Amino acid sequence: MAPTMTAPKTRSSGAHRVRETALTVGAIAGLICIVATVAGLLFHVEPLIFRSGSMAPEITTGSLALARTVPADDLSVGDVISVENAYGTRITHRVYDIQPAGGDAVTVVLKGDANNAPDVEPYAITEADRVFWSVPRLGYVAAWLSSSTAVFLGGVFVGVLLMLVAKPSGRRDDDPPNTAPDNDIPHGGRTQTP
Repeated sequence: MAPTMTAPKTRSSGAHRVRETALTVGAIAGLICIVATVAGLLFHVEPLIFRSGSMAPEITTGSLALARTVPADDLSVGDVISVENAYGTRITHRVYDIQPAGGDAVTVVLKGDANNAPDVEPYAITEADRVFWSVPRLGYVAAWLSSSTAVFLGGVFVGVLLMLVAKPSGRRDDDPPNTAPDNDIPHGGRTQTP
C-alpha cells in the first residue's frame, strides 16, 4: 500500500485576512477617487484647502471645503465664495456687498469673517465657486495626499495590490487533499526518463 500524502496548507488564515483587507481598502480608495472625479466633472465641484485663518471661526486654517461653480446672479450677501484676485491668487471670503455690473456680471466686495474690514479690491465676476461644505483639519490630510511622498507610497500600495491579485490563491481549504503517491501522478512541466 502506497503512503498517503497530504498537500501542505498554502495559506494561513491570517495571511488571507491581510490580503482581503488590503484588497478591500484598495477597492474603497478606488471608488472614492472615481466618485470624486465624476462629481467634479459633472457638478463642477472643486476642493479648496484653507491656508489662512481669515474665515475663522467658521472655516479654520487647514479645513477642506467643497465649492460648486455658480453664475454670479445666483450669489447673495452672506455666501462664502472663492475667486481669483488680480494677481491670480485664490481668495475665499464671504460676500459683503454685491452690485450689478451689466449683463451677467456683478461686482462683489468680500470680507473674511476674522478680518476687521472688507477686502480693498472689489471683484467683477460672471461666476464664482460657492462653498457648500467644509470639514476642519481635513485639508491637511488632502494636502499631504497630494504630496510627492504620498504619491510614491500610493504607487507602492497599488503595486502590492496588483501582486496580491495576480498571486495564485493556492489550495482552498475545502479542496480534498492529494492522497495519491507522488510517483503515480504526472505533475506536468518537464518530464524525466530513467
